[in-house]
Amino acid sequence: MLIRLLMQVCFCMACASCTFANKFGEGEFVTHTISADIPWVQLPDGRAIAAVHGEMASGEHISYIRFPAGMRTAIHTHSSTYTGLVVQGVARHFEPDTAEVDLWLPAGSFYRVPANVPHISECSDEFECIFAIHQHASFDRRLVN
Repeated sequence: MLIRLLMQVCFCMACASCTFANKFGEGEFVTHTISADIPWVQLPDGRAIAAVHGEMASGEHISYIRFPAGMRTAIHTHSSTYTGLVVQGVARHFEPDTAEVDLWLPAGSFYRVPANVPHISECSDEFECIFAIHQHASFDRRLVN
């Protein structure tokens, strides 16, 4: 649990320091959100999202995405590359018909999904999954037929 928390903090600090370093010293204050108080927004398909920094729908952001245990997406793409960190659970993010189909990522693992690459995201049956993602553009999802 402590390792997972430290990894979350390191991930967020790294993203924030790279992106928002020019704001240092401008009168900003430290802010906190306890995990029990995360403002999740439930989506119709079972996923939930929460903003950590920025706006997922309109630009650069760090966001949490939560999958219920056993959830598997349809094949889809995103128009911008993003980097993700498995915060909780065991998951996989893979291109169909590749060796990575069998690669499960435990909490603490990270992954990168390039723009316009068809892939599937899946949470194992054991526990719900939470991912922290960083993306330089807004998040979108297009299903692949």
